[in-house]
Amino acid sequence: MSCCGCKASEDTARSSILYSILNRGSPCPRGQPETSAAHQLCFCASKRKLVAIRVFKAASEVLAKTFRFVKNVPCFRGLPAGDQMRLVRKSWAPLLVLGMVQESVDLDTPETPQPSLLYRILTHSKERQLCAPTEIQDSGVPVRDAEGIQMFLVGCRGLRISVKEYVFLKGAILFTPEVLELECREYVQALQGEAERALYEHVRTVHRGNAGRLSRLRAILNTLRAMDPDAVAGLFFRPVTGTSCVDEHVLAMFYER
Repeated sequence: MSCCGCKASEDTARSSILYSILNRGSPCPRGQPETSAAHQLCFCASKRKLVAIRVFKAASEVLAKTFRFVKNVPCFRGLPAGDQMRLVRKSWAPLLVLGMVQESVDLDTPETPQPSLLYRILTHSKERQLCAPTEIQDSGVPVRDAEGIQMFLVGCRGLRISVKEYVFLKGAILFTPEVLELECREYVQALQGEAERALYEHVRTVHRGNAGRLSRLRAILNTLRAMDPDAVAGLFFRPVTGTSCVDEHVLAMFYER
């Protein structure tokens, strides 16, 4: 009996070279007793792996693009190297999530049934425990955090945030004076205030002071600032990188030329 109820599709895919590579083995021949759940090979497991890799790649591309933006901000380039590193460490997670909103990256893929494959990868569902282990590492992201990030991505789309608004939001997130050991704390605080005022002025001018829009943009900003970096790392990176230090992976991407 298949551990995930995908017996029919599994039979069709058994001859697939990609299936064999991803699972590094073959299912038990018919007529022979199946192995324990810990050793069963499941077609859904290969699909979960493909989805995890796809999400990891998309997140890495968005983060690389975000870092290119950050490096091109003149007032950021003028900060001491230590302050740059501290600000990036503090802000990479919310900047990544905001970047995924801007790039319209979806956590679900067209071939993903309900509940989504990504949901099964990143949460401790009973079904996931029954399926065979793969090379994907357990991210340990609580269900509420995974759902919260996904709902945030979906909820932002209806607001149709403009390019300028994205710039001001990114500035308000990047320049965080609460970061410990900043050499230029007052300057960073001034830059954050300037970004927030620019956002307000943009809404006042372009959207005629639409109070509802400004309120929603502020809510987005507050949500991003409260984003748990561990949850973001577990959702987008750890299913592929495993237990390796995501923080060092992020810094390596930032310093990469």
